[in-house]
Amino acid sequence: MPYISELLNNKITDSSDAVVGKLEDILIVPKEDRFDPLEFLVIKVGPGVRKFVPYEFVANFNSSEISLKNLFSKIAQDSLPEKDIFIALKKDVLDKQIVDVAGTRVVRVNDLRIGNFENKTCVLGIDASFRGILRRLGLGSSLLAKPFTPSLIDWRQAKLVESKHGLELNTAQEEISRLHPADLANIVEDLDVKLGSKLLASLDSKAAAKVLEEVDPRLQTILVKYLGPERAGKIMSQMSSDEFVDLVKTFSTTESKKFLAQVGNGRAQNVQKLLAYPDNTAGGLMTLDYVSARPEWSVGEAIEAIRKVSDRMRSIAHIYVTLQDGKFDGVVSLRRLMLAKKEEKIKDLAKTFPVYAFLKPGDKIEKIIKLMTKYNLYTAAVLDKDKKLVGVVTIDDIMRQLFPSA
Repeated sequence: MPYISELLNNKITDSSDAVVGKLEDILIVPKEDRFDPLEFLVIKVGPGVRKFVPYEFVANFNSSEISLKNLFSKIAQDSLPEKDIFIALKKDVLDKQIVDVAGTRVVRVNDLRIGNFENKTCVLGIDASFRGILRRLGLGSSLLAKPFTPSLIDWRQAKLVESKHGLELNTAQEEISRLHPADLANIVEDLDVKLGSKLLASLDSKAAAKVLEEVDPRLQTILVKYLGPERAGKIMSQMSSDEFVDLVKTFSTTESKKFLAQVGNGRAQNVQKLLAYPDNTAGGLMTLDYVSARPEWSVGEAIEAIRKVSDRMRSIAHIYVTLQDGKFDGVVSLRRLMLAKKEEKIKDLAKTFPVYAFLKPGDKIEKIIKLMTKYNLYTAAVLDKDKKLVGVVTIDDIMRQLFPSA
């Protein structure tokens, strides 16, 4: 099975054994989840002159011989059918970036493996290795290439990031959207800002927000500014409140006003509240994304409240019981809620903690860690001086603070 580097620029003969030109490129019609068959050979017949031959007229196609079944004059075409969108393997794929969906990474296409699949000559794989580069330099069989083994990626698992048609996500959207946000964030980080922002913009706002939260904070700011307030505002409005605040803190006052103007007033007010707290304190680390319930609610009513807001929550481990005036009155684990009868009252399930088992907005990171460790807490309630619930610190907020580069 040849590589495209071993085929390009080779002489082509027709059925009369006459040399008709050289192979300049190969065209395919990309479709989802398949090894794309070769559709046309692009043959250079003279300076600035090229012809197109349907692959069905090819007799031999390997590194030592490319020949046609018929006379060139009978099968050569001056133009391509307009009904199909063709991609040129040399022009549009070689040296371009691709997303390896299976490996959740971005790689450079150094060479392409051509071979037979179901009685058709197809593109089978992408060689992203250094050996692919050496092969294109004519050194693929040299001693220099021996230490380097080909690193082939299944063509069906690789999606073009950029081509003449722009960001090629039309055939990859489903696979990409199934990736974990952290894996997608790694892909965004590997791309340049232009393509990374296009990838984010191609996702729905909720999915894009989850990915943006996983992106390195320094790149977050660059991507959001590149997208602009209008497009980025839709994504930021879906982020968890604490992540939103951390991002806004990287903007100038003028910039933050522009971005906050793109989100709802209630959301903007909540962000402004959190911006008032210093970093490395419970107030600066807490999120406003939690579920609260009244003591007199039934379990069924609490479950319905969770159902209404769960799509915008990063996770839900507990619901927080508050009185009418906002004062904290206990906590119920999701596990206990699920095991209870629907008619049971929240006040009968709520667990209370001693007054010193809660955080104040000004508590430093050391105290937060000590308290959460002592009481084995995944989340810790933050209460103001009037014992009103103002936010929740989660264990992942602490981990991000301790290991910001993870």
